[in-house]
Amino acid sequence: MESNNNEIKEVLDKSKGLERSLSSRHIQMYTLGSTIGTGIFLASGYVIHNAGPGGAVVAYLIGALIMYLMMSCLGELTVAMPVSGNVQAYATEFISPAIGFTSGWMKWISCAVTVTAQLVASAIIMKNIFPTVNSLVWIVAFTILLILLNVLPARNYGETEFWFASVKIIAVALFVIVGIGIMTGVIGGKCIGFTNFVNDGGAFPNGFKAIVVCMLSAIFAFGGSDLIATAAGESKNPGFEMPKAIKGYVISITLIYVVCVILIGCVLPWREANLAGSPFAYMFKSAGISSAALLVNIIVVTSALSSANGFLYASTRTLWSLAKHKQAPKLLAKLNKNKVPIYSLAISIAFASFAIVSSFIAADTVYLFLISLLASIDIFIYSIDCICQMRFRKRYISEGHKVEDLKYRTPFYPVTPILALILYGIIVIAMIFDPTEKIAVITGVPTIIILYISFKYFSKKIKNTNVF
Repeated sequence: MESNNNEIKEVLDKSKGLERSLSSRHIQMYTLGSTIGTGIFLASGYVIHNAGPGGAVVAYLIGALIMYLMMSCLGELTVAMPVSGNVQAYATEFISPAIGFTSGWMKWISCAVTVTAQLVASAIIMKNIFPTVNSLVWIVAFTILLILLNVLPARNYGETEFWFASVKIIAVALFVIVGIGIMTGVIGGKCIGFTNFVNDGGAFPNGFKAIVVCMLSAIFAFGGSDLIATAAGESKNPGFEMPKAIKGYVISITLIYVVCVILIGCVLPWREANLAGSPFAYMFKSAGISSAALLVNIIVVTSALSSANGFLYASTRTLWSLAKHKQAPKLLAKLNKNKVPIYSLAISIAFASFAIVSSFIAADTVYLFLISLLASIDIFIYSIDCICQMRFRKRYISEGHKVEDLKYRTPFYPVTPILALILYGIIVIAMIFDPTEKIAVITGVPTIIILYISFKYFSKKIKNTNVF
């Protein structure tokens, strides 16, 4: 029992140094702010167009189930061992340093590329509002804004992200009210109800295969849910704050997404939905609000920047954790006076900024590729989370502890992690046989293998250098 306590204490010690000042309110809103982005405000139109209104609802419900299973496993780990850069720290401790190294760097790539995608989306939208202003101007301006927000102390950062997320949630509430008004005929004078779920091919016009094709877009929409654990290392009282934040978040994000997709499916005919514009803009235009396009564009820009802000925070903490575990140069563990990993922040923003240059060629194609790539990385990371939870529970019991002593327990264990791993496997197999999604597997799997092999090389170098 003593050895287990020491091992857990060692994992926690490696997370010391960051400021613990985030409340459950900050954590929940930070994760909502990071998750609610172009995955719902833009990509939902693509999902409805391909899978139909009913198929889109099913795709997002499956995405919600996958998110819930992962969060249930991650919640137990996070409350027991609240550390920043969690997946890397847990994988190093409960699987192997090589897997920890691989998952940590994959997590960082995922977060950094997401920052890129959100910045590009913001710049493109601003180009529509101000067509005479070069997109690079907005990229530079938004990048500087993100840097300024992320050098703030954790408490101030949490408060900023809280208000960022609040704008999005208020916008979603407004969308829901307008959507219900259009459905019932209160707005527009014509009650359309669920006619789009019945007419023109019905709820599933393109069959089951279309739902499978759209699954990655739905998973991408929930991407960032695990960031709730990234903030654990800076939570005021993890044992009290994290269970509240996790439960509140799972319920909130599921209701927001499913209700929004149902309403969009009711208001927007599936043949008219696409990536060319936000389905929410269509909803406002249907309501007769002349300034809908500008209003929605501003909201989507705010949404994208909020997500970019959250993922930049996560990528910075992931690099910091890698450095603390000697899986990245130790310089990246250095904190500034606000206890922010300043060099990790610099590397993360530099990577995102560099990748932006290549994202203006066929923006829709690039965006869809990024969705597939990021979703495939998420599946890998979620799988690692589930395996870590099973390893943790096994070790915890073997050392004489009682499951009842855990402040947060994975429900329906061991069914939850096993079911999650089965679902992840099915999705990957489906991706391999789908030509539009296969490229994400072709890109992602070699990256994982290269990182894993690289660790073998770096682990030898660590012994002979003072860089790590």
